[in-house]
Amino acid sequence: MENTGFIKVKTVFRNNIAKFALIIELVVIFITFQILTGGLFTSTMNITNLLMQGCTYALIGIGMVLVMVTGGIDLSAGSVLGFLATLAAVMETQWSLGVVPTILSTLVAGVLVGCWQGYWIAYRNMPPFITTLAGQLTFRGLTLLIGGGRSIGPVSDAFATSGRSFLPNLIFKEAPVNDTSVLLILIAIVAVIFMSVRSRRSKKAYGVELPKLSSEILKTAAICLLIVLVGYFLLSYKGIPYAVVVLALLAGIFTFISNKTSFGRSVYAIGDNRDAARLSGINIRRTTFFVYVLMGVIIGCASIVFLGRVGQATAQTGVNFEFSAITGCIVGGTSTLGGSGTIVGAIIGTIMMASLDNGMSLLNLGTTYQYLIKGLVLLLAVAVDIASKQKKD
Repeated sequence: MENTGFIKVKTVFRNNIAKFALIIELVVIFITFQILTGGLFTSTMNITNLLMQGCTYALIGIGMVLVMVTGGIDLSAGSVLGFLATLAAVMETQWSLGVVPTILSTLVAGVLVGCWQGYWIAYRNMPPFITTLAGQLTFRGLTLLIGGGRSIGPVSDAFATSGRSFLPNLIFKEAPVNDTSVLLILIAIVAVIFMSVRSRRSKKAYGVELPKLSSEILKTAAICLLIVLVGYFLLSYKGIPYAVVVLALLAGIFTFISNKTSFGRSVYAIGDNRDAARLSGINIRRTTFFVYVLMGVIIGCASIVFLGRVGQATAQTGVNFEFSAITGCIVGGTSTLGGSGTIVGAIIGTIMMASLDNGMSLLNLGTTYQYLIKGLVLLLAVAVDIASKQKKD
């Protein structure tokens, strides 16, 4: 009788291994680097820096998921980020536009970039690979043009808040632990539990087949445990950075869009079966166009966070960022063939890629080995994705 509960949990875990594989991989990476770096990897300062660095990749990953779900790709994301960051740095430091006008102008520029690429892909039937590859070259050139190949900065402290500052204490100004961060962590845990219960009740009301209760409980408990662990490291340093708040807000907004709106359902329908989506009345061109517009907005947000953290824009800003985001999305469960992928999975996957970068840097691995390892990770992730897709078919 004593082993019945353990066997039940073990069975549930084995039957849902795909849902927990990403968390397991992340834990393995953390343990490995913790041992190899002699405990330096999981220091509170390093974990906080890791999350702040990973926010840029994760933000790009949010938009990349929607693009990849439609069966497309965006190879220009890093170059667009470099262009927007340089543009923002010029506006803030040389044109003295002020923080708010600079941020709004950067977001508008991101929308225009998304409209430009979305037009060619959606309305001129250009392949996303070719269009965004051309965009990669074009926006890298524009970065050099407006920046003159020089470092532009530093930005003001007010602008840098989005990338390197932490939430202030809300009630107790001299409290040893950031009370605002504690409150947000508790709200996040309650929200996860509430959404899990609400989702189950909604499925039951509509007659949808319910997953096992033990599976739902285990999944919810794992998410809450992850929130607690991340919160512990953040609270042990200075609390939650503004960049993490921005990431959480955008993740929540785009998760809602992808799961609860007709637009989101249309995006997944297009990637799953384009012909069936067209026959069902979905406007494929318009939906695809707006996916790339949203991608432009997301990259605009990522460029603001990145510039705020680094403080200046250079000619190399954003180089290869798209590959880290794409790899993170694939590792996080987004299919290269379209039709499937989640925002949460992409964020965890991109944080995993940021962890690899961070850990290899702490080990002083040369650029050669870093490229080799990340290339193999990408190859393995795509191979697993294609194999799982073929197995389903």
